[in-house]
Amino acid sequence: MNFSLLNKSLDGLWLRQQITMDNIANYSTPDYKSKFVDFESQLKSKIKSISDGNLKSYEIDEQIDDSNIIIGENDNQTLRLDGNNVDLEKENLNLAKTQIQYMYTITELNSYFSKLRSVISEGKK
Repeated sequence: MNFSLLNKSLDGLWLRQQITMDNIANYSTPDYKSKFVDFESQLKSKIKSISDGNLKSYEIDEQIDDSNIIIGENDNQTLRLDGNNVDLEKENLNLAKTQIQYMYTITELNSYFSKLRSVISEGKK
């Protein structure tokens, strides 16, 4: 995996975790509308355009770094009288999923650096 891709993924996952925790914290706030984070669709689009083209390594990094992390507001209807649309179960599941993805991405990043160390030291420890 590309370092820029891992780095951008960590940024998106960290922000998603923060937004999800904000949603959970505002569960009792009247008229609060839950928010979401989307960065995967941007990365997928960039990766597709990269794979279609014949780009150099630094151009690939620039393409990935230029991808946006989108924060949106859920406009779905609420069944609550106070107008709040936070679904606590959904938010808790989203938080757990995001934490697992974050840990996996950290593991991939550690593996990436481990391989680099091995190459730099020519396989010697």
